[in-house]
Amino acid sequence: MEKGNILKQEGAAQMKKIERIMVVIDANEDYSNAPDGLPIELRKALRFIKDKQAAEIKLLSVGYEKYLSHSFRDLTSDHHTLRKEYCDRLAEGMQGMVDQLSQQGYTISSEVRWAHPRYEAIVKEALEFKADLLIQHCRAYGKIEHHHLTNDSWQLVRHCPLPLLLVKDGEWSDPVVMMAAVDPMHSHSKPLNLDSLIIDAASSVSEQIGCDFHVVHAYAEAARPFAPAGIIKAEHSAAFDELMSDYNFDKDKLHLIDETPVYALQQYSKKLNSNIIVMGAVSRSRFAEALIGSTAEEVLDYVRTDILLVKPSA
Repeated sequence: MEKGNILKQEGAAQMKKIERIMVVIDANEDYSNAPDGLPIELRKALRFIKDKQAAEIKLLSVGYEKYLSHSFRDLTSDHHTLRKEYCDRLAEGMQGMVDQLSQQGYTISSEVRWAHPRYEAIVKEALEFKADLLIQHCRAYGKIEHHHLTNDSWQLVRHCPLPLLLVKDGEWSDPVVMMAAVDPMHSHSKPLNLDSLIIDAASSVSEQIGCDFHVVHAYAEAARPFAPAGIIKAEHSAAFDELMSDYNFDKDKLHLIDETPVYALQQYSKKLNSNIIVMGAVSRSRFAEALIGSTAEEVLDYVRTDILLVKPSA
């Protein structure tokens, strides 16, 4: 499949080129042993940049410690000094990255915010920066390499309207292997245009960083045991074919899988050695502040691949 020739329809709109990238940095971490002394989320951000003059990166570190907050009635001048020292350490940790990349010709800046909850400050800063992409790292827990999302990450998934790349610890291959997960049957009342937004976003990323780009649709025939034999596969196959008829993909890049979506994404991600899964996140209800879809919810925690989440317009 030729890069830049994914979209078939004339005049089809693609996601805007990713030129303004905000990277959330845990400036308390020691990155001295990392390649180039840079955190993996920043190294991946650099992969998007082809024109250093046109692109801009902003590093953001949001600090908060309860014992230094105004909620403590005995907040003294010493505590104010400690808070300033704390924020200064965060700023110093990022400044080394800024200096290093500025010398290489990148347009990059950093900012420290003191806020709780952190995710609100992150979304606010990303919107004010007019970011095309927000990148956040998901730290693994223990030796099992299980990437439970922190509360801040979950809240970003729920509330950030921008494309959100949740980065894990695996390095990207060259070319990057990417899977777009679609649902042309619109299960669970998903918006009709969500699949197009997913492919649109994945196409833009593929053109920008160079990807081995696959599209996956999973269904579980066993979920409807009383349906006539083969009818489930036929329905999903027809819907998948109709969706993909608007695009130019080689057939070996399209995968229709008889399995539950979460298991299919886990297994196919391993089979293809994928680096990124592109998925849609949708609001389910007003309860619990707009929970995301059950498939995305499970994939976020249990798949080791990086996840790029896109949302339909409000």
